[in-house]
Amino acid sequence: MSVANRLTNFLTVSQTDYRLVPHQRTHTAADSAHAAHIPSARVVKSVLLRDRWNGRYLMTLTPACNRVDLGCIRDGAAADPVLARECELSEVFPDCALGAVPGFGQAYQVDMVWDDELSVHASLFFEAGDHQELIEIEHDDFLRLFDCFPHACISKPSKSFEAFSSTGFWGGLQ
Repeated sequence: MSVANRLTNFLTVSQTDYRLVPHQRTHTAADSAHAAHIPSARVVKSVLLRDRWNGRYLMTLTPACNRVDLGCIRDGAAADPVLARECELSEVFPDCALGAVPGFGQAYQVDMVWDDELSVHASLFFEAGDHQELIEIEHDDFLRLFDCFPHACISKPSKSFEAFSSTGFWGGLQ
């Protein structure tokens, strides 16, 4: 499989330059970062949520080393978000491999909210709709495509990544 068709069309119509970065088959954004030798803070993890009240979808974009804070999402919107079920992913992203959610909700008519941490990098990497490629876009293109969507601090470091930055792990040499 290669870049999802809707994603290719969206990037072409929006006149967004991108670079494909191949990597071995993975199943998480953090694993994709590792396989492609990219810092996980620069790889975008896309999580699809569904509002329990009205069934509308919301895509959250966070660094791959973080986890979505549903409390922050609830506080910032009049919604009760829960993780979308796996079967819903194939309905919303029919041209993508299951679980390879590309972080371009615009291509799928899905609302988005993104974490402010993403705005500090020179470029970002997104799933391409398969489990073997990432799409890199530059900072200016990211802001042009995503700045119209709400953004805030919506994630926290994942427990598995906190261990690598802890004083105990580094012996106090940070």
